[in-house]
Amino acid sequence: MPSFFFKTLLFLVFGTALIYRYLIRVEKPELFVQLYLILMAVKLIAYGAYCGVIITQDKAGAAANVVFFMIVYFAFTALEIGFLFHKISAKNTR
Repeated sequence: MPSFFFKTLLFLVFGTALIYRYLIRVEKPELFVQLYLILMAVKLIAYGAYCGVIITQDKAGAAANVVFFMIVYFAFTALEIGFLFHKISAKNTR
């Protein structure tokens, strides 16, 4: 198990939940796309910084920690996109 297992899991859960909660409240479609892209850029910068901290704090276990981070990141991003797509498609059918 990676040394940053729980910290990474909590960081990604709260980061994804915060972004999802913020985006789900946007009512204007033209604003939604801009906010989504801005938040994805901020998310990538923050997550890159987190990976940098992981690498500097645990050089020996850096590979395992970063691989775990990437797996969980892709899983949560896929869930976020799925839920947001469901929201958008549900609004378009009304």
